[in-house]
Amino acid sequence: MVAFLDVIACGFGAVVLLVLILPVGDFTNDLDSDGLNQYARAQSDLANQVDINNEARVEIAGLKVMLQASLDQARLETDTEVSRSEIESLRRRISIMKSVITSQRGILKDKMMSVSIKTDRGLPSHFYGIPVDSDYLALVIDTSGSMQKIRAKVLRTLSDILKNYPDLKGFQVLSDQGEFLFGNEPAWISAEESSIDDVIRRLRSWNPYSNSSPIEGIEVAVRELYQPNLSLGIFVVGDDYTGTSFDSFLRQINAITSPIGSTGQLRIHALGFHNEQYSQYPDRFGRLMQVLTFNHGGAFMYVGEDKPEPIKISRGRTRPSFEG
Repeated sequence: MVAFLDVIACGFGAVVLLVLILPVGDFTNDLDSDGLNQYARAQSDLANQVDINNEARVEIAGLKVMLQASLDQARLETDTEVSRSEIESLRRRISIMKSVITSQRGILKDKMMSVSIKTDRGLPSHFYGIPVDSDYLALVIDTSGSMQKIRAKVLRTLSDILKNYPDLKGFQVLSDQGEFLFGNEPAWISAEESSIDDVIRRLRSWNPYSNSSPIEGIEVAVRELYQPNLSLGIFVVGDDYTGTSFDSFLRQINAITSPIGSTGQLRIHALGFHNEQYSQYPDRFGRLMQVLTFNHGGAFMYVGEDKPEPIKISRGRTRPSFEG
């Protein structure tokens, strides 16, 4: 029963994260009534498709529980032929349901990619969130001392993104100085769950030098990983920026990415982690990443406190006096 509930909880978490990372497009806010109606219908269709996918995951979880119970019973019964037949039947049903999920996942991606609202100017307007149209990801991680203090939260977030990123073909992990997690071989890491778990385990004790500036990491990621026929998303992961110049930072990044051109399939995203106790300039990091991600077709997501303090509201406060 515990395993069954765990699987359901994981499925729910995947749906929540999926809502955060729906594909996006160029922004426009001049929608007419027809556009708003079309948007509402498309949003409803997507919600229904997510429900179908989630129901399939829950059914698989239930079948796995039944399968384990049958296996346990088979060890106790003498009529093993009957038990084997039941077990094989359950395994076939699980295989069928997995195929259903794969099929529905493809339908869901097609729906997400096709949802665009045409305004009277012919400009597209889409859902908003983190674009997930890259086939490969490069994680450029700040490994400074302040980030080590919140390592558990950082690793949970990275694991969730990698495991729920739709149709991810491969990924790589670099420090902000451009050092690869697995040495200096820029080979893609498989996006299978076992590979992701292995990466998370290694990151728990990874501690390369960091200066809290991801310029070198982005440069190595673009130089070693980007190819013209490959769609690459770069996630800058950090909590602080110790540099003093925004303009020089942005100029250096533009110099790195400009050879790719406007037609290249490269996005830069950023994850900013709340770490007020240890980071020196979190506001610098946030402002810089907002500009960087906007300039490179990506999104900046702020990861706040696990347990934010409640907001206190009082009706009995004295009104301020405006008399001189």
